[in-house]
Amino acid sequence: MKILMPVKIQITIALILIVIALTVTTGCLARSNIAEEEIRDLKIEIARLEEETEKQSEQLSDYDILTGNLNKLLTTVYYGSATPETEGREKNFTAFSMFYKDDFYLITAGHCIEYGDIKYTDFKFKSNTSSQWIYPELLYYEADYMNNRDYGIFTYPYLRTGLIIDDEDTEPGYVLGNMERKLNFFKEFKQAKEGESGSPILSLGCKLVGIVIKNNTDYTPISVVTRTIDRLPIDQGPDQK
Repeated sequence: MKILMPVKIQITIALILIVIALTVTTGCLARSNIAEEEIRDLKIEIARLEEETEKQSEQLSDYDILTGNLNKLLTTVYYGSATPETEGREKNFTAFSMFYKDDFYLITAGHCIEYGDIKYTDFKFKSNTSSQWIYPELLYYEADYMNNRDYGIFTYPYLRTGLIIDDEDTEPGYVLGNMERKLNFFKEFKQAKEGESGSPILSLGCKLVGIVIKNNTDYTPISVVTRTIDRLPIDQGPDQK
């Protein structure tokens, strides 16, 4: 014998089943939304990690370039010495060789040539890898220390190595120094100290960027030097400014 339920009870039971179904569906949708958010966050984190890994890989690659060429790079750095035209002490400093438009040049800071009322002469240089002095000819210098136009350009016919310039690679990364001064032979650009004037500043890709002239992040861009070389007359004598 069938037991017939009142219509109200049937409706009530139907409503309860509908509520249960909606609750289950809503819960699934909520969990689905949460899962989608977690997946989205995970994708963002994966992208961040991939970018970080790529940057680390680039840094390691730059470091490999540096360490793989460090000995060769150091041969381009010179210990310089000069005497004042009048009385005073000998001045010691750093310089470096540079290759530009099929020629080699020796470059140093301008205040190593003239500083205040003192002008120096009788320049001599020796490479990190040599005990022999060379005596290059001074072509031009500018000693505008305050405005970061502080450089000296020398020429010597027997130079055969020099740092390379890349106009697209100009972010300072490293500083090379001469071994005689015992301040550094390689360090990060921001760690350059007073007394390292004339040292070359290299990019992370080991291209020539500029000249150390101060113990802060100010420096003479190498583009200032190359523009001057481009303007030099072929028959220019030394010391002309």
